[in-house]
Amino acid sequence: MAQPCTAILIDPIARIVTEVTWNGDYKHIAQLTECDTYDCARINAQGDGIFVDDEGLFKEQQCFFLHEDYPQPLAGKGLVLGCDEEGESVRPHTTLEEVRQRVRFVVPVRINGGEITWLDA
Repeated sequence: MAQPCTAILIDPIARIVTEVTWNGDYKHIAQLTECDTYDCARINAQGDGIFVDDEGLFKEQQCFFLHEDYPQPLAGKGLVLGCDEEGESVRPHTTLEEVRQRVRFVVPVRINGGEITWLDA
């Protein structure tokens, strides 16, 4: 099990980005992101990633966010953690303030029944 550390929680429901304590257990990632299964979106070369609900796009009344270093919107809560050279999750290199500056909370809007556009929430 990885060591407990500070992580960054992106909450598109409350539209806030805060620091949280991750206890080092992979099951705690699912608890913090409020999901059953999760995936990770890599956001930088230092190994930081955002853990998100793997089934988030299938949930009704979902909330979304964009991170400027990832090409598409992410659904549900996101947990930012780093990754060390052995593949263990660790405190992210990205700071709380950097995540706050790089995240936008968005809503999907379908224009004239066509393509989806993402507008700031």
